[in-house]
Amino acid sequence: MEKRKYLCLNDIPIFSRIDKTSFTSICHATKKRHMKKGEYLFKQGEPENGVYFIKEGSLKFVRITENGEEVIIQIVGSGEVIGETALFREGAFSPVSAIVLEEANVCSIDIKSFERIIIGNPEIALQIIKNLTARLYDTWEKITELNTLTIQEKVISFFIQLAQEQGEPCSEGTLIKIPLTQQEIASAVGASRVMVSQALQELIESNCICRKRKHYIVKRKCIY
Repeated sequence: MEKRKYLCLNDIPIFSRIDKTSFTSICHATKKRHMKKGEYLFKQGEPENGVYFIKEGSLKFVRITENGEEVIIQIVGSGEVIGETALFREGAFSPVSAIVLEEANVCSIDIKSFERIIIGNPEIALQIIKNLTARLYDTWEKITELNTLTIQEKVISFFIQLAQEQGEPCSEGTLIKIPLTQQEIASAVGASRVMVSQALQELIESNCICRKRKHYIVKRKCIY
């Protein structure tokens, strides 16, 4: 379950089968950026003009509603590709903001350059389609959960997903490496902070999770 950090762009799955010559041109086309917690990679309402590859760290996709509320749509980490929907939505604007949760190293390629890369490497296009399909499925699952689960079930389901994607084994179970506030958890599961606080306390009392400084640990019995 432990994920190693991606120190090279070639380690990101969509580039894993690219030959060395092609990969060299891809690498030269990217811009590298080190980002600190709280920085915006892009903002809601801005034109979509790039594809981004997370080498290290994690980001959250956030949407501001008409009422001014912040809703976390998704949390992504090392090895993820984001912004690829711009390939299929020319002239579109981003429906979400991408905000750094922990220090991150991100590579980016402008849309036109990436389109040329795809033409020469159709296997990349296939991998992107698979990524988008998986993301769409995750969205459907989240909608179902928001309509059918209790707050406690939503919280533990959110933690289990993070443990599987961003977890690190420890003696008690799986440590979620991303530090999360109660408000961020509430935003992610579509509930108030007060309700989430109560659900967290109940999960701690039932020995499903525990807290270690700023991080949560999901106990083994809740994952397996």
